[in-house]
Amino acid sequence: MVLREMIEYDCLTVKDKLECFSLRQIDGNVGILGEGNSNKEYLVKASMRLVNSTGHFYINGEDVLSVTSEEFKDYLWIKLSEIPSDPYTLFSELYDIKSHFVEIVMSHGLGDEHYAEELALEYVKLLGLETSVLDKYTFQLNPMEAKKVEIALASFLNPEVIFVEDIGCGLNDVQVNVILNSLLDMESVTDSSFVVLDNDPAVISRLADYTVVLYKGEIIEEGEEVLSFPLHPYTQAYLGGYLRPSLPGRGCKFSSSCPFSSFRCKEEIPKGANVGRSFVRCHLYPW
Repeated sequence: MVLREMIEYDCLTVKDKLECFSLRQIDGNVGILGEGNSNKEYLVKASMRLVNSTGHFYINGEDVLSVTSEEFKDYLWIKLSEIPSDPYTLFSELYDIKSHFVEIVMSHGLGDEHYAEELALEYVKLLGLETSVLDKYTFQLNPMEAKKVEIALASFLNPEVIFVEDIGCGLNDVQVNVILNSLLDMESVTDSSFVVLDNDPAVISRLADYTVVLYKGEIIEEGEEVLSFPLHPYTQAYLGGYLRPSLPGRGCKFSSSCPFSSFRCKEEIPKGANVGRSFVRCHLYPW
């Protein structure tokens, strides 16, 4: 069994978007399940220092948000990288695919152009791509090629943490399964931990060891068995496919749509409780 990197968040907050996101030390892959309005993308933006935030993000005990801007540049691709939902945003249209691998390797002082090309070849072949893909430009890639190439680029330096965002974007169900298998193949040859952000429970169940359910920027349930034994009414409705649009409540944010909602739910924010192997923020627990 490969020992994965340790990931921990301490009250990471983005104003009006993400509320005190905290996650204990996790050895393995983390899944963040949330709808489009869950603001889960701000977890990535804050972790990559693309938006102003407060709080802490630790990888193996080191707070990567406390280092200087120059030090953080050295962390990119080495300590953490990203597989965005739209792979075309990761590449410049002015350069072929090979040049992106070369630029990253040489800018970090890890080797020369030949070394970068050999490493790139190894990873594109691992993902079942023709080696000629390295000589292409982004506009020449079909969606599957683009998705696999971005996986190779995000993984080839074996970073400690890789953020994986909505992998099914622009793909059909068959293609999604192919990409899932590609990520699992990549997991088997790297030490990287994945933070998988998706609105599809099936994707989370395939890739994650631990699941966090995010609702309008707030964690409402988390644990290793969330997808098998959901406790929060929102999670149950989500997995059951019977969610309906709602405005956030003043207490529990789901109180305006929850079938079990009470006056307390509408007025008092639930603190949360450990129930079995899960943690859930709901006034139904503990009984």
